[in-house]
Amino acid sequence: MNTKEKIFEVSLDLFSKKGYDSVSLREIAEEVGIKKSSIYSHYPSKEAILMDIFDYFTGRFDIGDEDIQLNENNPLLENPEIFYHKGSEAIKNMIFEKKNLKIFKLILIQMHHSETIRSFFENEILTVPLEFWKGLFSILKQKGVIKKDSNPELLAKQYYSFPIYLLLEMCSKYDDIPQEVLEDFFDQAEQHAKFLFDSVKVK
Repeated sequence: MNTKEKIFEVSLDLFSKKGYDSVSLREIAEEVGIKKSSIYSHYPSKEAILMDIFDYFTGRFDIGDEDIQLNENNPLLENPEIFYHKGSEAIKNMIFEKKNLKIFKLILIQMHHSETIRSFFENEILTVPLEFWKGLFSILKQKGVIKKDSNPELLAKQYYSFPIYLLLEMCSKYDDIPQEVLEDFFDQAEQHAKFLFDSVKVK
């Protein structure tokens, strides 16, 4: 691990435990084992470290699997449960990384104290995923997979709110989330997705 990577890791650990505003560059430097001035060789400011953390997190949500892209010709959209399961497995691999859970906790801790973090939460955690799921339900409605009177925007909110609730619950209960709790999180999320799809699918 090079110095920049150490700064990243130490900063994330401190930010997620103490909050972004409560951590100074001097404290980061001491934990890394370098002088404060040495940080500027890698990051121009503390906010630059934060933005690098967010860039890393956003990149982990960029799922490149062609099977789970929104495309009217995607055959998996005829069976939304399989489509969801593939996406769920990709997200599962991402969430199981402790680094990503630390970032999520950092966002929850600080979003009401930092406009930058609040905007990131609103855009990347809420708006972008909701647009994806709204698009999915819109395609399913057009293809006649789900009922004609279905409301894609409402379905997206109903679908997405449950896993967000589970994440909030886990982060409020645990500093280090046990593996079995994470496994249960995905089991519950898939059960909820199946229940929702079954309620609106054309029989």
